[in-house]
Amino acid sequence: MNRNRQQGRLQTFFLIVCASAVLASGLASAAEEDISQNDPPRWYQGADTPQLHYQNLLKEARAAQAQALQECRSLKGHDVQTCRKEARGHFADDKARAQRILKKLSSQ
Repeated sequence: MNRNRQQGRLQTFFLIVCASAVLASGLASAAEEDISQNDPPRWYQGADTPQLHYQNLLKEARAAQAQALQECRSLKGHDVQTCRKEARGHFADDKARAQRILKKLSSQ
């Protein structure tokens, strides 16, 4: 009985050591982020006019559509068609929303 208890303690100790090593390696990789590149200047350009705001909304809508279509590639069969149709529908909704916002901002 005492021998089983010792084995259990050793196994627990081994698991703790392994988990600590895994966590430490994950933290080390997170700290290795490349920060040598500065942010693109466009990130700090304001959308001061209705047209610039509209263009920004369209850019975001296109990026969202591209991401959705990328996720569709992992599907198979009929699901791919459904996924693509939904992505196109969401893009159309986003584009219509951007146009409504442009119209509202332009009329002010």
